[in-house]
Amino acid sequence: MHYIIHHMTVGKVQLLHPDALDVREREAYAVRGEPFLRERSILKHELARLTGLPAPQIHLQYSEHGKPECDQQPFNLSHSGDLLCIAFHHKRVGVDIERIRPRRRMDEIARRVMSVEQLGAWRSRGSEIREFFVCWCAAEALAKWCGSSVLFARERPFLYSDGRIEPCFPGAPQVEIFDPAPNYAGAVAYEP
Repeated sequence: MHYIIHHMTVGKVQLLHPDALDVREREAYAVRGEPFLRERSILKHELARLTGLPAPQIHLQYSEHGKPECDQQPFNLSHSGDLLCIAFHHKRVGVDIERIRPRRRMDEIARRVMSVEQLGAWRSRGSEIREFFVCWCAAEALAKWCGSSVLFARERPFLYSDGRIEPCFPGAPQVEIFDPAPNYAGAVAYEP
């Protein structure tokens, strides 16, 4: 498993021509414009590097939850602020990054993504903001790995302790936390 981090506003990106996008991608491009085209161009150039296929010839499929997929190379992506993270693995993978910043309703979000045990542990440690974002990233990465939504995060419980995430459900993947950049948190879920 490996991941790459791109600063979306720094450096040149070889943009794909919009005609190289599939119908679903063109719809997203019409709404999000050049930031979407930059993101999709980076993704397809990385997939081209790994698969040997030309970037314009890489066509993605989409899961029932809208997750893009490539038959030749499992991947997952996440973006937050000016960063894009793409994780690659030989099996399914889920990744999430979040910019650490004050959030209104942090406790409400924590109740949705943390198990009862993790929520209690987080509160007993003072509801620290960095731990909140690490747990949010872990919940998102696990949801993406499972191919479902973070709305069902409590069905995939985990505990955060000593800088590590330990999933607590049968068949759980390994979860690693990482720092994609200063003031960011990240987590990736994958089968070793």
